[in-house]
Amino acid sequence: MEIVLGYSRLRSEFGRQPLLSDRPASLILDLPPDPSLAPCFLLKNPRDQGLQAARDMSEHQVNTERFESDSCGINHVEGGWPKDVNPQEMEQTIRFRKKVEKDESYVNSLLQLGGVMEHCIRQNNAVDLYQEYFEDEDEVEQNQDPHSAKTINVFRDPNEVKRSVSSLSWQPDGGQKLAAAYCCLTYQRTRDLDLEPQRTRSVPEGIVSPRLSG
Repeated sequence: MEIVLGYSRLRSEFGRQPLLSDRPASLILDLPPDPSLAPCFLLKNPRDQGLQAARDMSEHQVNTERFESDSCGINHVEGGWPKDVNPQEMEQTIRFRKKVEKDESYVNSLLQLGGVMEHCIRQNNAVDLYQEYFEDEDEVEQNQDPHSAKTINVFRDPNEVKRSVSSLSWQPDGGQKLAAAYCCLTYQRTRDLDLEPQRTRSVPEGIVSPRLSG
């Protein structure tokens, strides 16, 4: 991923334009040796000196021409008709179709797209969904009997307060018993759990009441 930061500067902020030209060498400064500074000389062995090992880099600024752009969009509706053609008018659409069909580019595009569509159609027709690949395989007869359900027993809530069942749980070993947890929408009312036998009368075998806190 390339990260680009673009910014603009005025031409006046670039400074003066340098004008370079060739000329002979000239002496700018000449410092003769001073013998009086000889006693101040001190020999250092070894001597540490910092050097710059980094690559020299320079900065160049260019004020290019600004590229003006504009975002625009179109609403592509049925057929993509031109602005001067009303798709609701049949005569205008027929006249426009005849005009386009006479265009040479339309005929070339139609021939090119026709080959692509023919290739896709042949691929779809290459697979026979009803072909039998294994002739010796026994046919499995599907059961045509309609599905049915019947009621074995009806379990009713023995409590006087009308409650709804919030959860059902079967007994793990054999499913001979069914536990039904009731939910009372009234605050701080009964929260019992009834244990119902599976194939007997609708009288709970046991009632489990949770411990009320508070």
